[in-house]
Amino acid sequence: MGNAFAGRIYVVAATRNGQTEFWAAATPRKTSAVAVQQLLPAGWMAVPTGWRLTPEKVAELNMSANSVRKLK
Repeated sequence: MGNAFAGRIYVVAATRNGQTEFWAAATPRKTSAVAVQQLLPAGWMAVPTGWRLTPEKVAELNMSANSVRKLK
């Protein structure tokens, strides 16, 4: 797991017209919503949540620093 991010991964909610998607951001909390927002189409709004991922889920995602991924 040489590429795994050792820091925290924040969960960000992206919403549009009553639709919600959840994203994982391996970024500092203060930039997590901005990192997700940059990947969203126009009309979507990203906000950080207070949710925490389990250590198992973090390991499963195998994210590198400053990466963003949509959660399933």
